[in-house]
Order: sequence, then structure tokens, then C-alpha cells
Amino acid sequence: MLYKIIVRQNNKERVLTGKQGDNLLKILQKNHYKTKAPCGGVGTCGKCKVKVNYGGSQPTPGERELLDESEIKAGIRLACQTRISGHMEVELDTDEEIEGLVEGIRVAVEQDPFIQKDMVRLEGPSLDDQRDLLTRVSGAISSDGISLKALDYLASIDIDRELSVIRAGNRVIDINQDNGKGIYGIAVDIGTTTIAMYLIDLITGKESGVHSFSNPQKKFGADVISRINYTLHNDNGIKDLQQELVDGLNRGIKHLTDAVNLKRDEIYHLTIAGNTTMLHSLLGVDASSIARAPYIPVFTDSLMFRAGKLGFNINENGVVQLLPSISGYVGGDIVGDLLVTDFESPEWNLLIDIGTNGEIVLGNRDKLFACSAAAGPAFEGARITFGMAGITGAISKYRFNNGEVHYRTINNNRARGICGSGLVDIIAELLKYGFLKETGAFKDGVELKAGYADYLTTYKGITSFRVVPGNETHDNKDILLTQKDIREFQLAKGAILAGIKILLKEAGVDYSDIEKVYLAGGFGNYIDPHNASLIGLIPENLEDKVIRIGNGAGMGARAVLLDQKLIEYAARLKEKTTYIELSSHSGFQEEFMNSMGF
Repeated sequence: MLYKIIVRQNNKERVLTGKQGDNLLKILQKNHYKTKAPCGGVGTCGKCKVKVNYGGSQPTPGERELLDESEIKAGIRLACQTRISGHMEVELDTDEEIEGLVEGIRVAVEQDPFIQKDMVRLEGPSLDDQRDLLTRVSGAISSDGISLKALDYLASIDIDRELSVIRAGNRVIDINQDNGKGIYGIAVDIGTTTIAMYLIDLITGKESGVHSFSNPQKKFGADVISRINYTLHNDNGIKDLQQELVDGLNRGIKHLTDAVNLKRDEIYHLTIAGNTTMLHSLLGVDASSIARAPYIPVFTDSLMFRAGKLGFNINENGVVQLLPSISGYVGGDIVGDLLVTDFESPEWNLLIDIGTNGEIVLGNRDKLFACSAAAGPAFEGARITFGMAGITGAISKYRFNNGEVHYRTINNNRARGICGSGLVDIIAELLKYGFLKETGAFKDGVELKAGYADYLTTYKGITSFRVVPGNETHDNKDILLTQKDIREFQLAKGAILAGIKILLKEAGVDYSDIEKVYLAGGFGNYIDPHNASLIGLIPENLEDKVIRIGNGAGMGARAVLLDQKLIEYAARLKEKTTYIELSSHSGFQEEFMNSMGF
């Protein structure tokens, strides 16, 4: 028997159906609801909250552990733990996109794109000149090969009019006599959390539009391991992940082209940066080998495919080009970062890109060392009790100031939770004002300055700090930072710091030898470098050397779009990089343990 499931969100109502015992989260995902599920729906994060007005199974022990009693009484449930047991009605939070980072450091490049447009006027055939039309075109532009579509168009040209011949390298991919038709490309950064797209005029080199949106795969989990696990436990998992990405990118293409009244047939090139798992997922390639030792991916080289073959809504003979990766956990996004930073100088420079994994590169013009630290999703709000992504209401800045609390939320709305940059600030303030021991444990109330103990409370029996009182939050409940949250943060920052120390040892250099520290990605762009240094996320003696590069991956993909020679440089960077696998490194565990404290 099918039961009705009434779903309310954004003042809209839909009626879905489900059978006895069906999982509510899977039903919502199947029907394209963007329910938060950082853990991939395995019941460990407590983020897939919905309000059940009636119906549904009884709360599970897991829900009682992750939700407080007042939430359960109010009908709040975890979608991943709720089973269909009859007709039901549920309410979902307002659907809101994460505001992805699109700005970044831009480097001057020579404009020499892989896609070129040649204007050709053919000599008319005669009885004395029996050359075919393709030979005439090839002779005029030194081409090698042609697409079937271009060849077919050649049969119907007006020989007296000028031809626009579009080449991908030396291969002709399009011919037309519409002189107003442009040639465009889109640079793409596929992040685990957000996707950024840049529409570029390949003739002028100018940017015509920028668009960012949440990675639609996030419903399968906040990190790559959760998504790989989804493919292992679902028959069509690999196809599901690929389709979500392709559909999301096609929506992005439509958004960009509609905004400037551009035909999608005028887009001939996509350059794509992303971590190794995202690039496998985009191609529909099984990435499960990345999740098990020895963590070897199927491919790491730069690859190129025909757009129509992958289902992209651009010119069917356009090309999709992937930036090379370095290893299973240091991907094309990091190569993109390297393309817009200085690793060609004799001085040693350090690159840190902090997300669900912390990718780190140390190098100079002679050699590079890279590693990936399993930071987990704490920096992006997952596994933090009141953590959330960087959306409206997230606490992004925080100051305690001797008991006078000042904070800022995204879009200045009432506080809803804590995002990554806010988490760094809060922990730094707790250290600064003596709430925490060097081990990360909260001090007893008697050890604190007078009045400070009032900020401590308990949550499910765990000592917690009251970040924002309930009278200032969107749901009138205190926002807390628990002892467990601090431990999660320590695990993440300990992994990053240990990775930095291991690379320094492998290279035989010291902190004093480092000239610049590049912070890449959204988290690196928004954190306070001083507070990051205070809590040991960035080594203290490197604070003054920090340079934020923003979305370096997107900027790297953009640079490749404009200058085809950079893909060769990217390949050289890959070849001279030594990847260090931290999980098997003899010194990592000791460095990790020594790096967790404050």
C-alpha cells in the first residue's frame, strides 16, 4: 500500500508517496529536496532535521541521542531515521543555497586558448582546380581532422562568403557563416561543497558572467568518503552521483547563458578543476579505490572528452578538459591553486587548502611535496553540535571581549548556528580568556575569572559554552559549543598541523625558510589568520606570511581556459611533486598527537 506524504517547504506543498518501512530521507532525496545530510544518511550527524506534524515511526535511540527532549516533543525528527508507517505530513527548513566563493587571485596569462576561431575565404573551385572543400579549408588554416557536424555544414556553404572555422587545437569542430556567433568557454571549480563557474569570451578574454551554487551531490554526504560509500551501497550509486553533477552544471550553464542572451551552442570549451573523487564522479568512473588502501585512483592525468558524450548542454563538439590531479587525495583543484601561486621561485612556499580534507603543498622551483590531512567536515559545520554551512544566520565572526559578546552572522540575520570561520573565532576567544586548558578541556568554574562560569552550561551531560543566548537566536534556543565539538576541532586542526610538520621534515626545511603561506578556498578566505595562528591551525611564526588567494582552483581553471600552454605546465607541476601518504608515514601519529593541544 502507498501512503501519502505531505511535504511543506518555502510556503509550497507537495504530496509524495511511500511504502511501509521506506526511509523518509531517501524519499525526499529522490524527489529532489535538498535535505542536509552531511554524514550521508547513516545517522551520525543529526543535521537532517524535519518537523513531523503527524505520522512516521517512533523516535529511535539514535535520534534521542542527537536531539534534545524539547525537539522530540515538538515533532522534530531525523529524516534518515524516520520510516514510513502511514500517511504523514512533514515540514522542511527553507531551502537556501550556500554562497560559494568565486573571487580569487588572478594572474596575467598569454591569451592563447585551445579553442580558436579563423576567418577563411575559400578560393572558388574550377575545372582547373579540383581540390575538395575540406582540402581547401585545411590548407587555409593547417587543420588536422574535422567533426561530422562541421563537415556536413561545409556541404551547404556559400563559397562567396567568408567562413568562421572553429578549431579545438588543430581539429575543426565547427564551421558557420554567422559572423555574429561568438566562441566562449566556461571554467569550473567542482568543490565538494560548492561549485563555481566562470563564463569567458575566448576572443576578447573578458569575463561575461560568474555563477556559484551548492554541489548537488551534498545530499549524499558532506565529504567524498560518504559519497563513495553511497556508490558502494546503492546499485546505481555511481550513475546517481554523475547525473547530479551533470544536471547541476547544465543548470549553471543555462543560468550563465540566459543572463547574457547567449546561445549554448556558442560555448566550445569547459575546463574543470576538482578533487580527484569529484573528477571521477563527473565521468561516472568508480572512485571506490580511493577510499581503501593504498588509495590509488583510476586516473590522475589531464583528460579531454567531447561535451556531447558527457551530456553537457554546450556545443556538442565542444571539449571538456580536466586539470590533472596529483594523487587520490590531492586533486585538480590543488593543481589549479598552484597555477596561480608562485612555486617557480627559489624560496620555499606553502599552500594550504582547508576543507573536508586539508591539502598541503610545500615547494619551490625545484621540487614540491604534497599531502592530504583527513580534517573531516568540522570546518564546514558538520560534526559540530550547532554547526552549519555558511548560509544565512551562521555565526561567522565572534569576539568575547571580557564578557562583552560581539558576533556577526551571515546576512545579519538572527543566529542559527556556527560556520567554520565562526568556530575558529570562538575557540580562539575561549583560549584567550582562559576557558580552556592546553589539552582543550574546559576549566572548572572555580578556575575562571569572576562571572565567566555563567557562560558554561551542560548539553546532554557535556560541558558547553553558551555562544549566543536563546533570546537572540532564530528558534529562541541557546547556541552552544560543547566539549565534544572542541575535540572534533582538535582532531581536524591536529591533522592539518601534523601534515605541515611532516612536509617540512621531508623537505629538510624549517619555518624560517618559508617565504609565503597561501591560504586557498572558502574557509581559508574567511578565517582570521591571527586567530587561526592562536589556536595552532597555522603555525604561529607563519602568521605574517599569510596570503589569501580565494578560489585558486577556479582561477587556475580560468587561466587554463585562456592559455592552452598552462595545461602542459600543470603536467610538469604534477610530475615534480612527491606525494606523502600520511596514514603510512612513520612520524605522523606522533606529530598528530603533539599537534592536537593548544
